[in-house]
Amino acid sequence: MNSIMKNTMKWLTLSLVVISFQSIILAEGDNDKVGSSAFKFLNIQTDAHSAALGGLSAQASGANALFSNPSGIAGSEGMGFTAGMTQWLVETQIMNVGFVMPMMGGVVGLSMVSVDYGDIMESGWAGTTEFVFEPNQGAFTATDMSLQASFAKSLSDKFSLGGTAKRVSQAIDEVKLSGFAFDIGTQFDTGYRNIKMGAVISNFGPDLASQADEGANYAEFPAMSLPMTFSFGVTGEAIAGLNVGLNVLKQADMEQEFILNGEYAVSIASLRFSYNLNNPQQDVSFGAGVNLGSISTNIAMTNTKHFGSVMRFGLGYNF
Repeated sequence: MNSIMKNTMKWLTLSLVVISFQSIILAEGDNDKVGSSAFKFLNIQTDAHSAALGGLSAQASGANALFSNPSGIAGSEGMGFTAGMTQWLVETQIMNVGFVMPMMGGVVGLSMVSVDYGDIMESGWAGTTEFVFEPNQGAFTATDMSLQASFAKSLSDKFSLGGTAKRVSQAIDEVKLSGFAFDIGTQFDTGYRNIKMGAVISNFGPDLASQADEGANYAEFPAMSLPMTFSFGVTGEAIAGLNVGLNVLKQADMEQEFILNGEYAVSIASLRFSYNLNNPQQDVSFGAGVNLGSISTNIAMTNTKHFGSVMRFGLGYNF
């Protein structure tokens, strides 16, 4: 017990340092920067298990961890595959796939996130002396993509560390933008009452130069920053079969969010729930999962205030 408490205090001290750091770089009041970050699709939770609980910083594991906390793949004992689909807002579809395999003294993962916004109506102005708005001038498409490579390693039976490098790209009609982003995460298992903690800093990297014409001044077309995000989670067993937790989420251009969650497991099935205390636009999520040995399925539904519900589906296979 003394060893557990000693290691726990060390990890909590490190977490407090990280939290203090993020409070400086992602200061409160940054909600007035909404719309100032590029590649905002990186902030969308694509994994059904993670979305149902409002985040999996503390308990992410297997190939699913590629989309929440890369350190979670460190516990993979064999190869694992995951695939999912998110029916996002306004007929936007998001697909994600991931694969993990133990090698190089740890676990290596490859993953992809693809966003299809569908056909978007073109419109414009016509006339020389009196401009007239003309809708329905054809259509154009918009897509986002993130190609990701991850590596994680268990430094002890309780502590793991992992990171992800991403090649992100965006295309709107004929305009394209690309860059690199990185994640780094850690998890700690106290070994007491299934209490686990995790922290992730994701989507950090260099600013992206704008696609403005040559000669345009910086004030009109400033460089765009990545949607850097800090998340911290803690979960533990309240009663037999029921784990409850708290997630703290801070996006660079949004206010800090606190999310309560619970997951109740009965035999091969799990029921999940989370409530966001600070985001009335997406406050409640529900989900369920079934684990049939090497095959797992997950589903999640997130309520939104103005656009109906967001549905997510996931399938996993370990071999």
